[in-house]
Amino acid sequence: MVMSCAASMPAYALDATPSGKITTIEVAAATNYAFRVYLNGAAAALCPSGSGFAYLNEADSNYKVYVASLLMAKAQGSAVTLVVSNEGGFCHIVQMAVGS
Repeated sequence: MVMSCAASMPAYALDATPSGKITTIEVAAATNYAFRVYLNGAAAALCPSGSGFAYLNEADSNYKVYVASLLMAKAQGSAVTLVVSNEGGFCHIVQMAVGS
């Protein structure tokens, strides 16, 4: 029974967990790295061999919750920790936490 549950969970190659305050937010088309965030406390690349931004696409699970949380963190000046996966040289957000 445990094996069937584990087999149905998505497998992510987690590449980094950058943290910092959001400096910039960019919005693009639904599948073009739709919601992008840049952090002030992170290196130039947010994941190894990745871009300077981390992104979500509209089709991502909990997209609206992620976007609302990231916008609130930006508005309040809260730090965020992102868990990202390097996908084609771009840092895809797969999990996050908002701090103070």
